[in-house]
Amino acid sequence: MNRREFLKNVGASGMVLVAPTTLSSKASAAELAPVGKYFVYAHLGGGWEPTTFCNPKGNQLRGNVGANLGIDAGSVRNAGSPVNRYPASAIRKAADIYTGSASISSEMAYAPYLGTFNRSGPNGELDDGAANEGLTTRHIQKILSGDYDAGSETLTAESDATFDWKVSKTAAEIQANAKRILESMASNGNSSMTVDLNDITSELTDRNLDNAVSGGNPSGNYFVYDAFVCLYADLMRVLNGVDNRTNSHSTGTQYADTGSMAMGYPDFSALYSAVKGADRPLAWMTDGSGNNESAGLVARSSAADADIFDILADPTRDRDADLNQHMTSSFRPFLDRANAARERLQAQQENLPLRRQYQDQLYLVRAQGSQFTDTANVINQPEPGTLAEEVLKAANSGTQRHMRVGAAGFSTGMASSMQVGFGGFDTHGDHDNNHYPRIRRVLVDLHFLFRALEAYGVLNQTTIVVGSDFGRTPWYNDGDGKDHWAVTSYLLFGNGVSGGTSVQATNGLVEARNVNTSNLQAVSSGGTLMTASHLHLALRKFAGIQNHEYSLEFPIDAEDMPMLG
Repeated sequence: MNRREFLKNVGASGMVLVAPTTLSSKASAAELAPVGKYFVYAHLGGGWEPTTFCNPKGNQLRGNVGANLGIDAGSVRNAGSPVNRYPASAIRKAADIYTGSASISSEMAYAPYLGTFNRSGPNGELDDGAANEGLTTRHIQKILSGDYDAGSETLTAESDATFDWKVSKTAAEIQANAKRILESMASNGNSSMTVDLNDITSELTDRNLDNAVSGGNPSGNYFVYDAFVCLYADLMRVLNGVDNRTNSHSTGTQYADTGSMAMGYPDFSALYSAVKGADRPLAWMTDGSGNNESAGLVARSSAADADIFDILADPTRDRDADLNQHMTSSFRPFLDRANAARERLQAQQENLPLRRQYQDQLYLVRAQGSQFTDTANVINQPEPGTLAEEVLKAANSGTQRHMRVGAAGFSTGMASSMQVGFGGFDTHGDHDNNHYPRIRRVLVDLHFLFRALEAYGVLNQTTIVVGSDFGRTPWYNDGDGKDHWAVTSYLLFGNGVSGGTSVQATNGLVEARNVNTSNLQAVSSGGTLMTASHLHLALRKFAGIQNHEYSLEFPIDAEDMPMLG
């Protein structure tokens, strides 16, 4: 099967589609100079709940919170519900867990993971800020400083009563444990690591702890939040209090990804890749998640399985054997259905305008002008013993494979931006049991992304944005779920971002507060609300594309704010 035949068949399946002739510029893969500045946009589909991670509030009843703010309890919606189920004393400070040398804002805090805290005080009270007798910050420090047994995959918490954080163990040893926690989680959400709490359990009072925690042998899954903050607090900027101005999934998704509610705007990652070279073979790497709008400026690209490049590298040789050997089981059905779908797909596309054609296309591999031998080797055959080889072996999901190929695409000049999505955040029922694990999965995959970017030498050149449709209500509904709430948070990482910082622009009821436009400090009068428009304007400016004709075609009406720091 030659390359043309392969592309024809696979293209019909919708898995690989060739760039339209409007993208006529031809460039050899060897001539594609890396862009030098890259962006990854991660969309948390369904509307995530920041108070479950980066904007923790505690379990004080909303009516009491309102009273503390000078608001009559009778006017507070759902006054009898707490915002969260953990007490304020269980909230962890990033600066107490981070092991590096950077300065971390004292305001950067994060929620304890589900099952590691007691929800109430001795008498069942929710409002006692000192009620937590679960795992404290000191306990987490002891866990991260523990002794690891590779044979049993057990991390035994430090037991020394005179334990001194970052003295009993070096920062490198602590970071190694944090990495083990993050890398022990499989694609099904289960961890292979056990944490022996040693004598910590004698210090715990079990009122609401998970059985595994109170029993002293929990999975490493309980400590993913802590491990992530331990490693990456210095890269992270938290924007708490961004008003996404809607409770609609479709509008919120569009607004979060484009910075505008006007129809037809391109996602930031698509806009950037169009400006930086739409003819690049993998210009805009997207898994089809989020808003996924290119506005006809650039074709969608994805290749979670890098064997596609291996096949394209040698178009003259029969590839039937290679297809059987290399294509994953999930890829085979696309080929099997390709011929049957071909005529129907062609007939549909002939009646679609260009923009709609782009919207229906997910995968792009250019058929002309590029040879992929070098790139296939870079992706499929990394040097033994390198981080790139580790990342290749570690990828355990389609999302991680997409990230790995995207990072390689950045380093080879084939791509300039990436879109990736995570679903499952629309937790209208049983919020806590569903939401915490979803955030944990995102943090594990972000850790993988950082490793992949480092493996291909582009970590320090990449900016990562994590956003969502909107937030979730700061109260629980009758089904223990949380509904739609316009106020949300964004996480920023990496290049151009002032890491170790946290913008606090919500009150105790998770209402957005106005901020000073020059420093993003919350103000009691004047100022303005932070919105996704402000963030996207800042992203365009940092990317250096704010005055490009494509950006001017899709303007953003917002004040200039230092959203990246």
